[in-house]
Amino acid sequence: MTARGRGYGVKAYRPLLTVALVHGLLGWLYSAAWAAFRPNGLPAPISSWLPLRRDTFGICCFAASALAFFLLQLSGEQRPAVLPYHRGGGAVVAALRTLVVFPLLAWAYLCVNSLTHPSTIGWRLTHFASVPTEGKTAVCCYAISAVALLALGLREPRPGEGARHER
Repeated sequence: MTARGRGYGVKAYRPLLTVALVHGLLGWLYSAAWAAFRPNGLPAPISSWLPLRRDTFGICCFAASALAFFLLQLSGEQRPAVLPYHRGGGAVVAALRTLVVFPLLAWAYLCVNSLTHPSTIGWRLTHFASVPTEGKTAVCCYAISAVALLALGLREPRPGEGARHER
């Protein structure tokens, strides 16, 4: 019998997504701390039994967390208390909420980096590609988050959706 057949439906994958959201953020925070305080250690493997670079681990964790957040928003299972709330809303609202939170986290990370080692602000953001730079990424993340928050706040609820701005 499937999970849906037993009445679990959407809630069957909620624990998995919650783990990906929380532990993804924690893994990214670990990598971000290395980047801020010991940037020369980023190319080293995350552990002796997992030959994955620390910075690659952080990127994977951040992506997993953002995807989990989006899917939880899409399912209606979880929403940030500080963001404008529209009952339902579907993929557009889920995407806007994700675009408010995760680019702002990336911006905060890049701001810390610019304070702890300002010389890297003009360097490429990641070892995966030569562009963009840390500085350009910070500006873009800040703008994306602001525009998404504005769009979320201005979004007209669909009939029967009922906009609420408090719990």
